[in-house]
Amino acid sequence: MMLKENIPYANLIYSALDLCKIMLAKSAQLFPFAVVSIDNDVQCVFSQFEGESAQAGMIEELQDQISNVRLTASNTIGILVYAATVSNPNGNESDALVISITDSSGNNTITLYPYTLRDNTVELSSPFTCNFLD
Repeated sequence: MMLKENIPYANLIYSALDLCKIMLAKSAQLFPFAVVSIDNDVQCVFSQFEGESAQAGMIEELQDQISNVRLTASNTIGILVYAATVSNPNGNESDALVISITDSSGNNTITLYPYTLRDNTVELSSPFTCNFLD
């Protein structure tokens, strides 16, 4: 499932979602990571933190790494991926994959993919998005 406004980034998003599914199916947890495209050269970026559990500052570290790449290359797209718990207006909560896309112009779009984990399989629900200026 892809939102119309995210179609230019479909390859990166699908790659990130595939990695999320693998990590969640194997360990039921997701460490934040980034996918960066520099002049169409795609690279994964992981936090320098070590250990068995996520630590405070991992997302911020990855955001800084994406920002640094944007400063040195003109055609850069960065996708930051992490897990969150979201709630709807009725107060119902669900797990979601958060995909924050920053294009080479500095525009930022956040897309949420609610998911459920059943029998080591990740089922994604329809995504929704919010737009922010950098």
